[in-house]
Amino acid sequence: MSVDEAFGAGATIPPDPAAPADGPSPTDVILPGAHVVRMSGRILAVDVVETREVMTLDTIGVVPGAPAPLLGVANLRGRVVAVADARSILSLPPRAARSGAPAIVLAAGDLEAAVPIDGVVGLEWFDTALPLPEHEESVAPLATFAIGLVPRPDEAAILLDAARLLQALRAPWAPAAPEAQP
Repeated sequence: MSVDEAFGAGATIPPDPAAPADGPSPTDVILPGAHVVRMSGRILAVDVVETREVMTLDTIGVVPGAPAPLLGVANLRGRVVAVADARSILSLPPRAARSGAPAIVLAAGDLEAAVPIDGVVGLEWFDTALPLPEHEESVAPLATFAIGLVPRPDEAAILLDAARLLQALRAPWAPAAPEAQP
């Protein structure tokens, strides 16, 4: 009997006989995941829920009069997306964004931006984020945006709160109050 015959249209997959009857099977458990990237020598992570994708910055369109950290805009498959440099906000050494550089597209709520990175390290699945070490000098500059550590075999990645980071990136050009409508 073929798989198609056994699981034809409308058929259901039989339950796993090894699965406990009173709880989810191991295949039902979804672990949190994080995209791990490198930026200015640091290993950082962002929850996969707050990451849209990694893109290549082909061309960054200039936005006249745009305040830092807005570098400009880029084309993401026909959509215009803001390109914002998070290095200064994260107290990391500056690095000029260049054509062909990678960027991670973050999204939280109604905010979205492509943030230039040095490279992608990988994707990590983990049970729970580890707490930030107290009084750790290497994490201190990132503490405003760090929500934990993602365990990795070689070096833990600092897990960033993308929503808080995007709000901080947008703050310099966000209106102080809603504009009056005529």
